[in-house]
Parts: sequence; C-alpha cells; structure tokens
Amino acid sequence: MQANTFLSSGWRERRHATALAALTLAMAANPASAQVSVSVAFDASAGVLTATERSNVTSHLQEAGRRWGSVVALSGPRSVEVTVSVGAIATASGASLTSSFIGSIGGRDTFEQGVAAEWRTGIDPNGAAADAGVTFGLAYLRNELWFDPDPHARTAPVPLDRTDAMSVLLHEFGHILAYNGFADVNTGQPPPTFWSIWDRWMIPGQPTLFSGPASVAAWGAAPELTVGNINHWGNPGPGMDVVLAEPCIEMTPLWREGVPIPRQCPAPGSIDAPASRQGDPIRAISTGGNLIDQLMNGVVFYRGTRYDLSSLDLAVLQDVGFGIERIFASGFEEP
Repeated sequence: MQANTFLSSGWRERRHATALAALTLAMAANPASAQVSVSVAFDASAGVLTATERSNVTSHLQEAGRRWGSVVALSGPRSVEVTVSVGAIATASGASLTSSFIGSIGGRDTFEQGVAAEWRTGIDPNGAAADAGVTFGLAYLRNELWFDPDPHARTAPVPLDRTDAMSVLLHEFGHILAYNGFADVNTGQPPPTFWSIWDRWMIPGQPTLFSGPASVAAWGAAPELTVGNINHWGNPGPGMDVVLAEPCIEMTPLWREGVPIPRQCPAPGSIDAPASRQGDPIRAISTGGNLIDQLMNGVVFYRGTRYDLSSLDLAVLQDVGFGIERIFASGFEEP
C-alpha cells in the first residue's frame, strides 16, 4: 500500500466521501436505531475482567448493535443477548450462536445467522438462550484496545499506539449478522449439502470472490475475500508487510438441534500505520478506499484509526436478505 494513502498523525485517508455521507444520512433517518437493545452477560472465563473493563465492553457492544440496527428496516423492537468470554486468542472473535433455516437454494439447505433471523422476522430461533458470543484475548483487551469515552459520538482522538475498540466490536457484530458461514476457509468451497446465505455468493478460488449483486454494484466488481480468513474482505497487496495474525482453523461444522453452528473467526491483527503524507487534514474514520480500509477486512486494523460501516456493508446486508420480509417470496431465489 502506498504511503500517500495515509494522512497526518497516522490516520487513514477518507475515501468514498459521497458514499459515507449517504450512509450517515441513512443512519440518521432510520428510526430503527431506537428499536435494537443489546444485553450483555459475562461467563465464568470473563471473571478476570475489572468492573471498568466490563462497563467498557458493555457500552461498546450496545453501541455496535445500535449502529448496525440503524441501517436495517425493522418491523418492531429487537433485542440481542450477547455472552462475553475471555479465551486464548490473539485478538477478538464473534458470531451468532445458532443459525436459522430459510429454504433451499442451488440444491443446498440454506441458513442465515441466528441474530439476522431474529432481527428480520421478530422470532428468536434459540428462545431464551444467548443469541451471540464475543470472545476477547485478555492481553488484546487490556494492552491493545482503546475504549472510547463516548462510543456513540466517536469524536475523541484514537491514540496512535492503540486499536479502536468500537471498530473491533462493529467488526464482530458484522460476523454476528452477516459475514459468516460454513465454506472452506481457504478455498471458499461450501459443504455439498448446505451453506449460509453469505456462502452462496462465493466464487471459490485463490482468492475467492463475492458475487452478491448488491455488493458487486456497490464495489464496482466482485470483491476479494481474505485467503485463510474467508469471512472478511481483502488480501495483502504487493510490498505490504502483513502476516495474518491468526487465520481461521478449518473444521467440520458442528450441528445443534438440526442447524449448523456458525464458526468464530478472529479479527485482524493490529499494526502501526505506515508513514503519513504531510499537509493533509486529519480524518478519523476509514471508509473503504480499498478492501484493506473496510471495517470487515481480514488483514489488518491500523492503530490510531476508526473504522465504520460502509456502502459495501449495506450492500452485503441486502445480499443476505435484510429488507426482505419473506426471502423466497421476494426475488431472493437463485437468479
């Protein structure tokens, strides 16, 4: 990545400003933001967290859910119950804790993320059980993440030696809602008899491409998925000195009560931004000038940088069925 894509103080250049402005207006105009509530519980492994750490995690998860909820049309109030754990991982991971069957596409049983199903239909597919899980590496939470004093406003400067926690939890909510499935993490090849709505748009290869029509229209081409971390965007470019911190481990999907359980894949590792270009105004939010700039990239989070939802994220929500009350009655069948 060229140095002139970075701005003073180590923050990323704002790209696609028009798309971001449209996204911001959509989020402000959509009344659904007040309809999403997120409750957070901490399991036994999270007993090591201090009261302040728990409060920070809770406020950021609640804002992440509100922010994603603000860009989808909901028919009424929705809730998400998230269980937080601490594990032996390098960064953080998140997923719905169940999936929901929607029908057959291309000869495969097709599933959506459990939280997506609940938001779309108002029916909780796993009843009183937690809807989603988020796991942190303890060192990552304590020594790498910076928790915003106001995660809703997002105006305080992100320290140049820390990764923005709000960006990380927005990223994990992306997996909880849409960016997840059962395809081989290296090849993009789905299982022979089932897949997720996300998987069904993959064109397997090296790299695998994502062919969702709304996403292709938003990006201008089929976006690349991360090799070895398939539920993310982008791959390191020539001369980009980045090694994936902790690729997903390929494993046979587990099933519970007749549905496959979504896998948890790690957030990208963090590094310092390359040398900045002098003389540019400071802009705090990365909006996706290339796939590495995307919130849902699988390569790197640059310290001192905020990431946010982009027009590509909104397109993915369309491709996985949001805004469609009855998927198979609304043109979602195989084109």
